[in-house]
Amino acid sequence: MTLLSNQAFETLRQIPLYVPGKPIQEVQRELALESIVKLASNENPWGPSEAVKARVIKAVTGSAYEGLGLYPVSDGFYLRSAIAKRRGLNLGQIILGNGSSEIIEMAAKAALLGGGSGVAPKHSFAIYGIATQTAGGRFIECPCSPTEMDVDAILGAVQLDTRIVFLGNPNNPTGVMLGREGLARLVRELRDDILLVVDQAYSEYEDPETYPDAASFLDERSNLLVLHTFSKIHSLAALRIGYGVGHLKLISLLERVRSPFNTNMLAQVAAETAVQDYAFEAFSRARNAEARQAFFTEAANHKCKATGMAGNFILLESALPAPELFKDLLRAGVIVRPMHGYDLPNHVRVTLGKPEEMEAFWAAASVVLDNVGCGCR
Repeated sequence: MTLLSNQAFETLRQIPLYVPGKPIQEVQRELALESIVKLASNENPWGPSEAVKARVIKAVTGSAYEGLGLYPVSDGFYLRSAIAKRRGLNLGQIILGNGSSEIIEMAAKAALLGGGSGVAPKHSFAIYGIATQTAGGRFIECPCSPTEMDVDAILGAVQLDTRIVFLGNPNNPTGVMLGREGLARLVRELRDDILLVVDQAYSEYEDPETYPDAASFLDERSNLLVLHTFSKIHSLAALRIGYGVGHLKLISLLERVRSPFNTNMLAQVAAETAVQDYAFEAFSRARNAEARQAFFTEAANHKCKATGMAGNFILLESALPAPELFKDLLRAGVIVRPMHGYDLPNHVRVTLGKPEEMEAFWAAASVVLDNVGCGCR
């Protein structure tokens, strides 16, 4: 038996690959387009902030304590301290990851060490299922619609061997969000031995006065992990850094599956600056709200079905299959994300960009959509 015919590798072949959004350079190479608008990966078009860029430049220049030739602080002490201060948490309640995706993988690896299953709502971030399966678990999708998060469906999907449940709140790619009442019910009714992972990657785009932060339930449930990323509103996607918060005992267990030096020095210092930049967050949140309202207004003008009330993206449904609409827009120099891989065959996800980027989107999209119409066939 050769290595690649090993049963484990046969299992790996059945796990879907995560397909990222097309990068600008690839589109330029393929289509020889000079002007390209990327609205595919939910990046913040306004950042990073000037303060963050200045801090990264200073770190690259180097000192006795930091520089490209030195290993980073393995546990990210200074960044974790800044996060703890902002969140009102103990330092030991925070763990860092190479993007929040790595912490999703840590959680799955830890929870499924002895086998079992993981659960997530249908139309959720693909990494939940991939992380579950690569950790050796069985993945269960519960039947939720693209427009509503169903607590009954999530609880009903749990099996005797379920060890982990994932919830994106707001959910990517649908933009739906579970309110505080529903979240409280999930926290309290989910079996105590199941790790509940609430992914709040897009939470900073919501009104901080009304957003149902899952961290407020940490005292009620020790088996709760709440995730954040610096890739979205903080605009540090290239540096790959995120964090999770949870009970002291849970985080100490996750530290046992965290790789040493898993977050790099530039990411740590940039994030340490970003997490204290309340003004930039408020600016980005306000611009995002304006872009969302403008998008729904324009969608109505073209009789389009646009859904998703949270995050920094819109889910757009048309009469065209998603791959066709994606290709039509790509030829016009606009990159969006087709959602047929999420069992949304006629949907594309559109990141909310700057006003001129949205104008470019509608200039290209209206030519196609006004001819074929939008909404369910």
